[in-house]
Amino acid sequence: MDKSKPDRPTSKDSLSKRIQALESRQNKAKGPSPHAQLPTNGLALAGRVTTELLAGLIVGIGIGWALDQWLNTTPMMMVILFFLGAAAGMMNVWRALTGRGMAAGFFKESYHKPDKRGDDETK
Repeated sequence: MDKSKPDRPTSKDSLSKRIQALESRQNKAKGPSPHAQLPTNGLALAGRVTTELLAGLIVGIGIGWALDQWLNTTPMMMVILFFLGAAAGMMNVWRALTGRGMAAGFFKESYHKPDKRGDDETK
């Protein structure tokens, strides 16, 4: 008994067509909500900015207070770490707003942009 399987296209073109069809069906199903009045991306970004700033300040003040209690240097460490926490929060906000994400360290633009000639080599 030789049952032939139905021919299924396996080329890249057919795969991309099936993916496009699936994405279009999902986009039609989602659609915009009639109750949404503010853009969720703006609110999400505002929430992240607020969280980053507050987290830096709270962690800096908390560690500074703990060090002051331990070293018996009442306001000194808390004030120093308040400013360090504020600077860390502002740096995280800058990275979020410029699209750097959570990358640590120095970000060199030339490593991520192709050369003028069109090749992808970095110097």
